[in-house]
Amino acid sequence: MLISFRSRKYLQRILWSLIAFIVAILCVFASTLYWNMKSSTLRIQTEANRKVLAQVKYNVEYMDEILKNLMMSLYFDNEVIPILYSKTFSYEDIAIKLAKLDKVADSSTYLYSIILYNCYTDTYLSTNRKFQDNLHGEIERFEMQLGNKSNLQKMRLVPMKITGDSQAAIDFFSYMMYDDKANQTEQSKLILNVKPEWIFNNIKVINDLAYDKSSSVLLMDGNGSLYSNDNRLADFLPDRITSRIQESEAEFETFTYGRGDNKSIVTVMSLGKYNWKAISIQSYDYAFRELYGVRNMLIVVTALFLLMSAIIALIISTRLYRPVDTMVRQVRGALPPEAKSGLQKDEWSYLAASYASMADKADSAERHHVRNRKIIEDFHIRSILSRGSGLTEVRFRQLLEEYQLPLDAEGPFLIGICKIDQFEQSMLQASTEEQRIYRFALGNITDELLSRHGKPAWIEMGDNQFVFIVSLSRNAIEPIKAAISEMQDIIQSYYKLSTTVSLARPFESCTEIAGAYLEAQQLMQYRMLLGSSVLITADLVKTEERHEDLHQATHIEKLMTEHLRMGNSTELTKDFDSYFAYASMLTYTQFMNAVMHMTVTVTKTISEMNEHRLRPLEIDIRAFHLEVLKQETAEEIKALFQSLALQLSEQDNPAEAEKADILARTMKDMIAENSMDPDFSLHAMAQLLKMSSAYIGRQFKQSTGMTVTEYLNDFRLERALELLETKDITINEVMEQAGYRSQSYFFKLFKSKYGTSPKNYRLRKVIAPDK
Repeated sequence: MLISFRSRKYLQRILWSLIAFIVAILCVFASTLYWNMKSSTLRIQTEANRKVLAQVKYNVEYMDEILKNLMMSLYFDNEVIPILYSKTFSYEDIAIKLAKLDKVADSSTYLYSIILYNCYTDTYLSTNRKFQDNLHGEIERFEMQLGNKSNLQKMRLVPMKITGDSQAAIDFFSYMMYDDKANQTEQSKLILNVKPEWIFNNIKVINDLAYDKSSSVLLMDGNGSLYSNDNRLADFLPDRITSRIQESEAEFETFTYGRGDNKSIVTVMSLGKYNWKAISIQSYDYAFRELYGVRNMLIVVTALFLLMSAIIALIISTRLYRPVDTMVRQVRGALPPEAKSGLQKDEWSYLAASYASMADKADSAERHHVRNRKIIEDFHIRSILSRGSGLTEVRFRQLLEEYQLPLDAEGPFLIGICKIDQFEQSMLQASTEEQRIYRFALGNITDELLSRHGKPAWIEMGDNQFVFIVSLSRNAIEPIKAAISEMQDIIQSYYKLSTTVSLARPFESCTEIAGAYLEAQQLMQYRMLLGSSVLITADLVKTEERHEDLHQATHIEKLMTEHLRMGNSTELTKDFDSYFAYASMLTYTQFMNAVMHMTVTVTKTISEMNEHRLRPLEIDIRAFHLEVLKQETAEEIKALFQSLALQLSEQDNPAEAEKADILARTMKDMIAENSMDPDFSLHAMAQLLKMSSAYIGRQFKQSTGMTVTEYLNDFRLERALELLETKDITINEVMEQAGYRSQSYFFKLFKSKYGTSPKNYRLRKVIAPDK
């Protein structure tokens, strides 16, 4: 059971999610309830403390009122006034009045003594005989106490300590009256001394009724001194708490201080009289002892509820998990043995991975089926193109129906051939992936544009030959031509590829397919004469109007030979122009024969000239033959012959050689400055120098023995080598900083020059840096 539960990870996830949710809800609820109860308890306790301190305040105000009434009755008593302000008197005269004051003091429970001070005779009279007789210097200590009380005000209780009793914080509170007109330190005074027990015992009674023994009510005087309820100095509060209480101007405030078992609630109330403050110091644990019981009960109840919730969550999770378990069992039963391994993350991950695996296999099988179908379809389209007269309408219909070829059984049809211009140069610097994209784009764009006007079938025949057959709608020839022109523009715009298309004449019967394909191939040959990026049709070629004028060819050839032997490059260039103007009017076959004949004549003449020259012309005749055969258009072949004429002229002119050296040095500087730009080439240099690319390329090779491309690649490869040895950057960054865009082209050149890949070269340098 436990092992089964451990393997059911999604069931665990459901269960733990439910439990976590319940725990979170319970914890939030219990915490919120507890904190609300705690806040309410603190609020209730604060209100209770306010009431206790309000009672203390009332008692102090009540005492003040009693003292005020007694003071006023005594101070304005006709028998007391002479004692205070007579400049001379005898004890016999005032004995009766003093006896009356003794009775007043003895009859009052709160009076300690009454003192009369006559400033004129500097005499103290008191109901306390010890003070009166000054047996132990009580009067001097009393005066010293008065002197230490700054801004001593009348009708205010002032704490006094004149005895040596260390048990009591104060001996009595003095309540005095004097005349406002004179300096209070140099005038007669009537002083009522109040017993401190009256105030402190009152506070003690309140404290015992309101709090337990761990709590107390304190009294703070205007000087910041604290007194406890047993007339002791309360010095257990930290200085920062005492300063805070003394500096506070609030009528009432409460706060806590301390931590753990020593945490206390402090409640402060201003008494309004004498700048005194009543302070309640209450144990935090005592105040919340009932709440702690509630808290413990909440914990127990929550734990029990969690246990019950876990049981309920297990039941709910099992019910929710049941459909998932059923799906897992079904999937495991449908999978092969090697796919029935353990679950990955959970059951859903397993199901998702199983579904993805099955979907991938199904998709792979579908793609495999589509590719096989495409291969078969391409095979039969190739067969249709090459079968010739052996294809019958019956067989054509069978092929269309059996292999679902995208063509109609009835005509008219149209066949065209598309070729990428400068195919080797365009594809040489492109990676395998880029080449695949170019081929796909060419076929997909052409198919989409032609499908608007018929049903096209597209096939790549190899050797840079893309063939399409279209089942035409009626009167769709001109729209088809427009669609092909649009395709050429799109390919040129998005992929920078120039394309040439030959279009055979439309035909009605499927038996004419092979003939039309042959016609399209023959029309494509005229790309040599018509140039690149052209839509070649039979009307454009007009083969029947072309004738060969042998007399004109012989005359131009004779002049060309003479000017070649004379080294007259200007006239030789004119001869080449005339010859190609004549040759371009021929058929393709006649043109190629004329070009080959001219090539043989020129190379043969140069060979004969070298036999009789002290300084032979530096022209590679074999390489010249090969270059002629590589060209795709008549203009390219013409430019090759014209460059040959300039080369012959320069080799006969030393000043031209020096000029070539200067130009070569300039081009080297330009290569050094711009080699990091992947688009920098011979054509870019020609634009900057405002010269012909063929001319500067020929001049550079004459001076250096290398083509511009060879030198540029060598320079870039040396730069790449330096970066590999000195910079800690990736191979792609090395390639980009060296000036290459295609990784495959860069790797091919690097390995051709250095015999290894860039990565292996760097690794070899790291392992053996001195080699």
